Amino acid sequence: MAEKYYSQIKDVHLSSGKYVLVLPGWYPTWQDRFLGDFNQRHVSAAGLFTPQVVLYIVKDQSGTLSNTETRYRQVTESIVEITVMYPAKVNKIHDTVYSNLKYLQLLFYYATMIRQRWGKPQLLHSYIVMRGGLSGLLLSKRWKLPFILSENWTVYYPSDPSSLYNRNFFFRRIVKIVFKNAIRFLPVTHDLQRQVERFVGHVPCTVVPNVVDVNLFFYQKVDANKIPFCFIHVSTMTYQKNPEGLLRSFKHFSQLHKDACLHLVGPFPPEVLRYAEEIGLGEPVLHFTGPVSYPEVAQHLKASQSLVLFSRYENLPCVILEALCAGVPVISTAVGGVNEVINASNGVLVENENEAELFEAFKKLYNSYHLFDRMKISNQAKKLYSYEAIGRLINGVYNDRNSPR
Repeated sequence: MAEKYYSQIKDVHLSSGKYVLVLPGWYPTWQDRFLGDFNQRHVSAAGLFTPQVVLYIVKDQSGTLSNTETRYRQVTESIVEITVMYPAKVNKIHDTVYSNLKYLQLLFYYATMIRQRWGKPQLLHSYIVMRGGLSGLLLSKRWKLPFILSENWTVYYPSDPSSLYNRNFFFRRIVKIVFKNAIRFLPVTHDLQRQVERFVGHVPCTVVPNVVDVNLFFYQKVDANKIPFCFIHVSTMTYQKNPEGLLRSFKHFSQLHKDACLHLVGPFPPEVLRYAEEIGLGEPVLHFTGPVSYPEVAQHLKASQSLVLFSRYENLPCVILEALCAGVPVISTAVGGVNEVINASNGVLVENENEAELFEAFKKLYNSYHLFDRMKISNQAKKLYSYEAIGRLINGVYNDRNSPR
């Protein structure tokens, strides 16, 4: 059904009163349609089997709001999204205190409104330990309800500059309390599970990977001899993604193979474009698309021969799963949970920061591309990462929520 937006809660509805209240720490808004879109896809998957009411409370980042704005969205018959955006204070010191207090006020106000509209939820499902997990903990205590926590944040990795190990005592303490009270933890990879347990100790866990819209990302035949041979990189090209290292390795490769190109898909910092120009990479060998929509990402992937990522740290990038569902072989660093899904049948793994290995991976995939069974790669991935597959996994956790810790 078509998406609809309303200004009052009475105008949205659910197909069933047995619903899960979703409390995300990141989620798309009318200001930023990409932030936390992977969480939104999880909600869509879960909503195939269990009604979902999403309550997302977030501070205005544009500086344009003078009053709190609330929007109600009827996504499907079983999914309602409630987005509450509140204005920021001009003074940054005052803003931190104000923002936290305002968040809590709005959380309890809208949670109560939701309960009055649809009754008490059967379960609380938080996404991201801050603020989603903390919201789940607080409502869990108030309503005597269990909450589960989905997580795909890289903050648990010491290599992340924003790592928990670099945070203050208060922040770290909240993280531990949230995890100790969640009845189940849903990381996107086994590696993330290990990283979290290294910090908080054992927690009951079910690995639930990211979701792929297989109606967009599917196998589309590309001529094995298609010229130019197109590698594609999809990201925001920040420090985590190591775009400079990727560009250096590709330049060496392109000097050997003039019939290859690299498309960089997504928003990019100006300094990355300047760096590419400095080392002599440009059209038609190198192409920056800038920001594109989710369907456009799918079109770019399906028209390419290989995805390449050179990340310094990751959990499990959505674009890797999307590439696999499209039958596109992947070159990636073996970081986070990437090696849980990439093997010799669907790609090439390289060492983090090792540009010489990346150069060799370019050559290996280019020369052996005809050996990859792209249709098989696609079929296997779709069985694992489709909305239905992930929705069944999440629903299984919902049904098993009363199992002992």
